[in-house]
Amino acid sequence: MKTLIISALLVFLAFSGKAQEITQLEEAKVIVPSSVKLSTNLSELTFNVEEDYAGEFTKDPIKFMKENFDIQSVIDQTGEEYDSYVVTFLSSKGHLKADFDNDGELVRTNQKLKNIMLPLAVRNELYNSHKGWTMVSNKYVASGKSDRIDRAVYRIKLENGNKTARVKIDPMRLEGIAVANN
Repeated sequence: MKTLIISALLVFLAFSGKAQEITQLEEAKVIVPSSVKLSTNLSELTFNVEEDYAGEFTKDPIKFMKENFDIQSVIDQTGEEYDSYVVTFLSSKGHLKADFDNDGELVRTNQKLKNIMLPLAVRNELYNSHKGWTMVSNKYVASGKSDRIDRAVYRIKLENGNKTARVKIDPMRLEGIAVANN
């Protein structure tokens, strides 16, 4: 009887188990808003970012823009030539503002992100310098020429009981390069 129950259980498990399925994810999409502002000498565009997974945009906004946005197609579609193009990518965690010249070359970028996962070097610096404190919020602000980041800073709010503190950490000082997230 014991053998019969074990055999029935094994047969049930063999037929009820599913093989692992691989799910193919689609590419991230940049959604064009219904209203696009255009002025005489400047084209200002705003796009809402849809991420395939959480943190895709905040991990590296410039890389995300390069992989999911083609300024040349925008220039071709406007039908007019402007002196420059300002493109803003909006996410629930912040934004990336990219300035392009009239040929579509990236001139400069500005990023402002909030409450993102901190890079390992920043987390380690924060932990070592503020033991016992809890991070309440953070803001990442960065800017640079072309696709380089020349200036970056994390502004972090900490709490320890009734005490609060605000800390600024320059990731370029820690890592030699600025990355929004690792």
